[in-house]
Order: sequence, then structure tokens, then C-alpha cells
Amino acid sequence: MSLLIKNGNIITAGENYTADIFCEGEQITRIGKNLQAPPDATVVDATGKYVFPGFIDPHVHVYLPFMGTYAKDTYETASQAALVGGTTTLIEMICQSTPQQPWRDGFELWLGKAQGKSACDFTFHQAVTRYDPSAEEELIEIVNQGVSSFKVFLAYKGAFNMSDEELYNTLKLAKKLGVIVTAHCENAELVLELQKMLLGEGKTGPEWHYWSRPPLIQAEGVHHLATFAETLGTHIYIVHTSCKEAFNEGMAAAARGVNINMETLIQYLVLDDSYTHLPNFEGAKFIMSPPLPQKANQEVFWNALRKRYVSTVATDHAPFDFIG
Repeated sequence: MSLLIKNGNIITAGENYTADIFCEGEQITRIGKNLQAPPDATVVDATGKYVFPGFIDPHVHVYLPFMGTYAKDTYETASQAALVGGTTTLIEMICQSTPQQPWRDGFELWLGKAQGKSACDFTFHQAVTRYDPSAEEELIEIVNQGVSSFKVFLAYKGAFNMSDEELYNTLKLAKKLGVIVTAHCENAELVLELQKMLLGEGKTGPEWHYWSRPPLIQAEGVHHLATFAETLGTHIYIVHTSCKEAFNEGMAAAARGVNINMETLIQYLVLDDSYTHLPNFEGAKFIMSPPLPQKANQEVFWNALRKRYVSTVATDHAPFDFIG
């Protein structure tokens, strides 16, 4: 099957020009002016329209057991929604609810949720929530299956977070295998203690979520991870960077020679913490971790994107029911 897209305004990372694109199977084979297609080709007139490469969303959750519930999505629905927005590849995190389970069980479970059901391309990050004598062999097996990135948490004490010893061993193995370590950077102990303090003071509304994990804590997490990465030479990727304090720590690490990339999210570019103050508990719809930043941070990240200091924009798509 072949496809000819004619007269589109082609947008790449460095160019903007009008041309035709000819595709055979799933590959672009020609780009040029006035291309001719065989009689059986599908022809699309893209005059006056932008033609982008398919977007990659590097941070989504489709099947996610979390905090006693599950994300409300399937690969059928998530992949079709992605395609409507021009996203043709999803990268989801494999994170089984019981960390003691073999990693291969989680891989097979997530693969089964996606294979034959997704309307777009997909791959996975493997969450690493423990490091014990069996972990290295299991993780090597997962990498041999095609997974090229791990995910670690410096948050969620008692659930997903790991000790510094486990973090060290995970980053050491990642360096050996040549995989990237993506990371949720906060400080699990500090978040837990601040949550206890706020609960004790009766500050339980969504507007207080920000103060349970303020910017300084995210910045500490980035610094902490970067120190390990600098020591071991591991490639790290900071997910959902939301505040200038964390961004500055990432930039400082890069200046020291750390192999680091930073991701921000669409919502951090257009929303701010004032949304969590909406009345009638509507603010709960805007709860996420790390929390929505204060508005001044938006310009920091728009500038960082313009200068390419931030490598990717993701969604952290993770739909849950507001009621029920």
C-alpha cells in the first residue's frame, strides 16, 4: 500500500517547506516536488496544511494500578485519542502493583494489554522499585525484550521508592546495559513528613497539595539523582519537571557534564496552582505530582523550550474517575 501526501507544509525540527511525501508500507521513500504516484496509491491533498512527523509521547499511563485503584483507560481508547492529536507512538511505564513480582510477569501483563489492541506504535519504560539478588538477571531479560529505559521513583515512600543502595545498583546496571534511567524526582521522606504535618493541621483540601511537595523538594530530588549519575556515568532523564528550582538543578548538572535530559508537561506550560483553589472541590481535578507550579514558572519553561534546554514535552496521561 502506498500513500502520496501532496503540497503539504512540512515541519521538521529545523525546517519549514512545501513538498510532496511518498510513503510505501510504513516508510517514507521520497520527498520532493511534483511527485507522481502509482495508480493504486492513496493521494491526500495537504495544500495549506502542516505535515509533521508523528509525535512521540514519552510519558503515558494506560494500564496503571495506583493507590488502590486503576487508571480508567485501555489501549483501544488511549491510542485512538493519541492519533487524533497527531501522536503516533506512546511510551508507557510498566509498574506492577506488587514490587516483589518478577519483572517478566509485569512485562507480559502490559504487553498483553497493548499488543493487537493499540492503534498506534508503543513501547515501555520498566519501573524498578526494588533491587535484590534476582533483579539484575530479570532486568537484563527485559532489556533483551527491547525495553531501553528504566523508571525510578524518589517519591511515594512505602510504595514505589527505593533506598539509595538500590538506586546506586540500578544506575550502575543501566550504565552497563546502555539504557536510560527516567526518574520521578522528589524526596519520599520529606513529602511524607509534610503530608503528616498538613493533615495534623487539618489542611486537607486540594489547595494544600502544593505545600506537601513544594519546589525545593523536587529540586533536591534532581540534585540527588544527578549526583549518582555523575558518579556512575549513567544517562538520566528527569520526568515532569515543573518548577524553576528543579530546572536549575538539572541545568547545573548538565554544566558539570552529567548526561541528563529534562522533560516537562503540557499542563505545566498552560496551567498553574490557582486551579487547585477552585471551589466545591473542583480543584481536586487538577491534582498531580509534582503539583501544578506557580504561574511564574510557565515562562521559565517556555524559554527553556525555545533554547532547547528542555528536551521533551509529554502529557503524563493518567485518567482516573473524579467520582466512583
